[in-house]
Amino acid sequence: CGAPNQYGDVCEVCGSWYESFEIGDPRCSLCGAKPEVKIKTHFFLKLSVLADKVLDYVRDKRFWRKATYNKTISWLEKEGLRDKDITRDYEWGPPAPFPGAEGQVIYNWAENLLGYISATRDWAENVVKDSERWKSYWMNDEVKLYCFIGKDNLFFHTILFPALLIAHGDYILPYNVVVNEFVNLEGEKLSTSRGWVVWLHDLLEEYDPDVIRYYAAAIAPETRDTDFKWQDFAEKINGELIGTYGNFIHRVLSFIYARMGGAVPEPGRLDERDEEMLGMRLEYAARLEKLIEACEFRKGLRAILELAQRGNAYMNEKAPWKNPENAKNALYVLIQVVFSLAVISAPYLPFTAQRILDYMNLGRSVSDLSWDDVELEIPPGHRINEPKPLFRKITADEVREKLKKLEEIKLKK
Repeated sequence: CGAPNQYGDVCEVCGSWYESFEIGDPRCSLCGAKPEVKIKTHFFLKLSVLADKVLDYVRDKRFWRKATYNKTISWLEKEGLRDKDITRDYEWGPPAPFPGAEGQVIYNWAENLLGYISATRDWAENVVKDSERWKSYWMNDEVKLYCFIGKDNLFFHTILFPALLIAHGDYILPYNVVVNEFVNLEGEKLSTSRGWVVWLHDLLEEYDPDVIRYYAAAIAPETRDTDFKWQDFAEKINGELIGTYGNFIHRVLSFIYARMGGAVPEPGRLDERDEEMLGMRLEYAARLEKLIEACEFRKGLRAILELAQRGNAYMNEKAPWKNPENAKNALYVLIQVVFSLAVISAPYLPFTAQRILDYMNLGRSVSDLSWDDVELEIPPGHRINEPKPLFRKITADEVREKLKKLEEIKLKK
């Protein structure tokens, strides 16, 4: 497509695969000089003879993200596969084992992909001390392999990696290649060289890890490029994570601690609305499990918020602060919903889920939770600990300060 500032292999703009010597007006990224094209002998992976097998593998993967599936099928059906050179004249990398390839190394993407297997083998040999354990993952048809990547690595994971595995013959193939688009910063492409970036270690110095995890999931670029915007960050954390999720949990736990002596009340006969609310725990857990399995993480996050919203609506409707005759039933139901929220939100907010478990005095570790736990009962008489607010609000001053720093970076351009 002629997009500027491309590096070879795959265009980040249109997704086309091409060789480095096909770049228009190539320049060295270090010194700006025009590179010289030299004729060298290299070894190739004969992708052309594997094209039909790779296409057969991809055809039934319609559950992949739409753009991933369509681009891969287009590559295979319209462009076909060219043989790919897999040796380089680098000074680093695994030496090429082919006769006549002395002084050459294996192309980094060919050996990087197979590094998934060698890393598992290293884990088996050096961590669990079972040298054959890796085979139970890579040579087991019951195992589902998920690859999580950015869109600039689509070709390597939907075509080259399966081709290498098919050529070997004994390994499982990726079940789902989960390809994300790009995240920009305030409308511009990230650039570490000029400081137009948000570093995780800087975020962790200021914010709870789950605050970062929440926003990352909320703006995950699943189907299109998205933006990290500081104002949006504050709005989503304050309005959704705190205003909906955190508010509901704190309301329930604080009410039980302050008004019920910290003990889960003994309910009477539950009415239809109570049973409906309890039933939602299983409904949302099943829904979230399917969404995570399908790698629809943003929808999963919305499901968690939706259950918290339902819980808030139920609490407002039952109004235990002014209906003492119904308060015990309502609070018994609400504490069950709070626990269920801790369970289903654990994959997204593990540190927060652990705090909820601790406030509920359950003696449980978040790492031990399973989907089936959503229907466990918090029994009447169980005593909870004094709850604290789960998160702090993001202030307008913080947002202004972050935007000011980015504006200063712009002025240096």
